[in-house]
Amino acid sequence: MISFKCDDSAVRRMIEGLLKRLSNMAPAIRVIGEIVHESIQTNFEEGGRPKKWEELKSTTIKQRQKRGHWPGRILVESGVSGGLMGSITYKPYPKKVVMLANKKYAAIHHFGGKAGRGRQVTIPARPYMMVQDEDWREIEAALGDFIVRGKA
Repeated sequence: MISFKCDDSAVRRMIEGLLKRLSNMAPAIRVIGEIVHESIQTNFEEGGRPKKWEELKSTTIKQRQKRGHWPGRILVESGVSGGLMGSITYKPYPKKVVMLANKKYAAIHHFGGKAGRGRQVTIPARPYMMVQDEDWREIEAALGDFIVRGKA
C-alpha cells in the first residue's frame, strides 16, 4: 500500500487571505479613487484628453482679464486651490467609488449646453470626468495587487 500526505496549509492560508480581502474591498476602492482623481486632474492640466477641449472664446478671455485673471488654461482659473478643478473629490463605498464635482456649473462644463441669462450663451462640452484607457490598466493592476498580494 502506498500512502501520500500533502500539507496544503499554505494553500489554505492563501485562499483564506484571498476570501478575506474580497470581503472588504475598501482599501482597493480608495486606491481606485486616487487613480481616477489624479487622472481627472491631468485632464484639466492637459486641456482635455484624449481629445483637446475647444479653445476659450475671445469674450471669455476678455472677461477673465477684466477680473484680473490671466486667461490661462481652460477650466483652470484657480487651479487645485479653487474653482472647478479644485472641487473634484471622491467618496469610496464598499463596492464602488463616486467622483464628485461640487460646483453648480460642473455639469454644464462637462456636457456643454446653453447657459447665462436667457440661455443665450453656448458652452461647449469639455468632458473632464473622463477615465482614460491607461487608467483602466492601472486600476486593473491595483486590483490585482490587492486581491493577490493584499497590497493597496
